Amino acid sequence: MRKKSHSHSKKTTSRYRKRFGQVFLRDPIVVEQIVTRAQLEPSDIVLEIGPGRGALTGALAERAAMLYALEIEPPFVQALQQRFADRPHIHLIQADARRYDYEQLPHPLVVVANLPYSTATHILRHLLTYRQRLSRLIVMVQKEVAERFAAATGSKAYSGLSVFFQYHAAIEPCFDVPPQAFSPNPAVDSTVLHIEPFATPPWPSSDEHFLFQVVKCAFAHRRKTLRKNLLAMAPWQLCEADLTTVWAELSWTPTVRPQELSPAQFVALAEAIKPLLPHNRLA
Repeated sequence: MRKKSHSHSKKTTSRYRKRFGQVFLRDPIVVEQIVTRAQLEPSDIVLEIGPGRGALTGALAERAAMLYALEIEPPFVQALQQRFADRPHIHLIQADARRYDYEQLPHPLVVVANLPYSTATHILRHLLTYRQRLSRLIVMVQKEVAERFAAATGSKAYSGLSVFFQYHAAIEPCFDVPPQAFSPNPAVDSTVLHIEPFATPPWPSSDEHFLFQVVKCAFAHRRKTLRKNLLAMAPWQLCEADLTTVWAELSWTPTVRPQELSPAQFVALAEAIKPLLPHNRLA
């Protein structure tokens, strides 16, 4: 029976890895570094996403008043429920973190997670729509992805993702984690990030949905100028004359490229473009 159970566990783990690009943290030193970085107080409510085999779960439960662990795979949920059955302050939830309604949980939440590589960006984008309910996030992601989130304006890694995350939060890379800390060993390094959501962005947009539409169009082709991207990609029927007006208002050169604009400048761009849209002109 043990062999059969072990085989089933291996199949479940393999299937999970393939679906979500997940690797399992196994290094107790890294676990302690992550939990220490979270700076948990005895009164904190913690949300762990993707606990998997529970490497972080036990350490977090030692320090938190309440721990909610969100796991998509039923076999892992069942195993963790059995393992932590004697700890009533640990709540296992079987759900997809990319779609979960975090309004259901008490707040403020401290999020601590080793996020699956393939879904980390999607999960974090969804989480940040609940930024008013989040105290801070200590999350591990693929190093290359972490570099994009935290990239400086004008750098090679700077992208639309950089604008999105830096609009919503202050992002600080904490430390890198080598492949040997995981099972199986991934082909890349990981990075632990400290993400501190803004209650109100330093450069608030009047229409965040429109702002990120502009950002998406702006970065459609990095080698093209910002004006060319907006004229070619934007669905808003803007013309050269419209953009000439905007560029004059913002005192930009015609050849400015998207990677040269800070998040604050993208907000200014969206605010300047919006009144020129056809439906706003008619209004």
